[in-house]
Amino acid sequence: MRLIFLLVFSLFCQLTWAQQKWIPLDLQSRISLAQKNQNHVILAEYFIGKPYIANALSSENPEKIYFSLEDFDCVTFIENVMALYASKGQDSLFRKYLIYWRYSDPKDIRFETRNHYFTSAMEQLIRGRMVIRIPSSETLEIKKTFTFLSKYYQNKQKNISIAALEQVEAQLRISSFGYIPSAKVKNILSGIKEGDIISFVSKRNDLDVQHTGFLTFRKGNWHLLHASQEQKKVCISDKNLVDYLKSHPSFLGIQLFRPNFIK
Repeated sequence: MRLIFLLVFSLFCQLTWAQQKWIPLDLQSRISLAQKNQNHVILAEYFIGKPYIANALSSENPEKIYFSLEDFDCVTFIENVMALYASKGQDSLFRKYLIYWRYSDPKDIRFETRNHYFTSAMEQLIRGRMVIRIPSSETLEIKKTFTFLSKYYQNKQKNISIAALEQVEAQLRISSFGYIPSAKVKNILSGIKEGDIISFVSKRNDLDVQHTGFLTFRKGNWHLLHASQEQKKVCISDKNLVDYLKSHPSFLGIQLFRPNFIK
């Protein structure tokens, strides 16, 4: 009887998810326009003015999959735009791609399988050929400890496996960490393309990046299209990329990634 109940409940959940509607008609039109022009920045611009929201995702297990097209932090903004573009306006595909960007195992949704470190997400997407890392002769290699998350939750008494978080961090610290120093970014501007994903590398040794967004070319300079914690909304930075970096001394430098499925 218990098995039958679980099967019926699982089927009910699947049908409920299948019937969920997230993508309104005007957003579907914007997705089509972005795909026609092979430019996801057109899609990202749809969300300009939407509020910034921090800590919307689960803080412990049970993990709740958060879907919202009305508010974002810097990472969920990237995830949603990329998932919407890949979905071609279909709700079921949007859900599929958003989970793929957010979790290391789409079939095992837990706090511990969420890609808390941006590096984890990018490495997964590189392996899946969804993005490519943009090489640069200005890149430096360092080692990071990747201990921020496990130490932060060590004494929080949350329903989280600290050992599982430490295992993820141990895997990340095996490889060196490449970045372009802030002072050298002006030398690589000619290699940037509209819509490249940028991550801002933290000076902290226990943390990989502090912020992320899309790059967009405006008035002869590269600017950041992002969910800004400072401005409390999705916006295009007033400052160009070089000046933006100068105004954020906590950034060590940047990493650049290019979506590999924009076609």
